[in-house]
Amino acid sequence: MLVKDVMTRNVITIDKNRKLSDAIKLIEKNRISRVVVTDSGKVCGIVTEKDLIKTLGSSKTKRILPSTLHVSAAMRSALIAVREDAEIREAALLMVQNKVSSLPVIDGGQLTGIVTTTDILKILKDCEEKVSSVLSKHVITVIPTDRIVHARRLMLDNEISGVVVVEEGDVVGMLTERDLMRALGRFKKLADRYQHRRIRNMLVGDVMTQDVKTLEVNATIGEAAKLMLENSISGIPVTEKGKLAGMVTKADLAKLLF
Repeated sequence: MLVKDVMTRNVITIDKNRKLSDAIKLIEKNRISRVVVTDSGKVCGIVTEKDLIKTLGSSKTKRILPSTLHVSAAMRSALIAVREDAEIREAALLMVQNKVSSLPVIDGGQLTGIVTTTDILKILKDCEEKVSSVLSKHVITVIPTDRIVHARRLMLDNEISGVVVVEEGDVVGMLTERDLMRALGRFKKLADRYQHRRIRNMLVGDVMTQDVKTLEVNATIGEAAKLMLENSISGIPVTEKGKLAGMVTKADLAKLLF
């Protein structure tokens, strides 16, 4: 199967000189995790939810509004792209090796689409292999009373898109890049001298997603893929007898293709 068979052709783009707040609105409105950045119509980078929380939570921008920052302040210009006629397993390998969840598709110097780990999930909807064969047993967790700045640092340091929120071994929530982006963006709409202190004192329990989708350890890869697609999520806590046993992510599933 080729990249062109699964890629998304309608790519959401934004000019590098637009406001960072506009990028946040685009991501939220379209329920996506990244936008491709252009300069005079040509692709020059990408900005993801991870890039946004890194920029919004930085001490360098603590008193700067997202509406006064440009997209170029948060984007990554080192693009990893793929061709339409590349095998899908090549795209999956590139994403996993470079720890990215999407690749712009560029042919003849023109942007023709984007392929994401979500597109790859669609191929795996009927896979009967057990999720236990690919899950990560080392799970980064936090508790509801941890500060979100601590959770943000864990996510950035471990290059993950979310942390599981637990209490006495029970899964009580998830804190994702999207949760953090919304929370930080909301607080940074008002620039005042107390803003940074308020952000530092915000707790995981204040902004986490409480309605968490989980899977039992004997579930199939297909069930995991469908659950991620139906709920627009990139990771699912896996439980055994009600207790956290691991985590399965889109990246874990992508590895099945190579």
